Amino acid sequence: MGKDIQVYLNKAAQGDMDAFGEIYTMLSVRIFNYARTILKSKEKSEDVTHDVFMQIMKKALRLSKMADPVAYIMVATRNRAFDQLKYNKRAALSIDDVSEAGYTSLPYNKIHIEDALMRLPVNQRETIYLHYICGYRQYEVAKIMGVPLVTVKWRCKKAVSQLQIYFEKEKEHNK
Repeated sequence: MGKDIQVYLNKAAQGDMDAFGEIYTMLSVRIFNYARTILKSKEKSEDVTHDVFMQIMKKALRLSKMADPVAYIMVATRNRAFDQLKYNKRAALSIDDVSEAGYTSLPYNKIHIEDALMRLPVNQRETIYLHYICGYRQYEVAKIMGVPLVTVKWRCKKAVSQLQIYFEKEKEHNK
């Protein structure tokens, strides 16, 4: 995706809206989900996604010259999401959000996993999202989050441990 996105960013900087559409197709879900991982709110995540794409439009030429523009975009998403947290109280994921997002047709376990992730502290949830869901390597997650690699490793280990405890309790509860 790296070279493709740079080509599209260069074209978008020259006013090619089709290229911007390709960028949107490539990154919108990733940006939205990352924002939602932090914010727990569909509406606020949509706002962050919109803001990030406005930044991409304004900075397309500069982004096209970067070695890893996607990492920069993910950092921008993170920063904008945390800005939202500063000005708004955290919103919990409600059952309405789940049904609006189209999860009602998914197996119960998928909703259960999402619920378990939302119980993690935001920094652990963010780390898990970037590493396990987006597929970034731990050193890349450290770069995106602006923390040492050892912190990312600790957060992953702690989050996995907390998720295991959560699912063990659920298993016992459902017996």
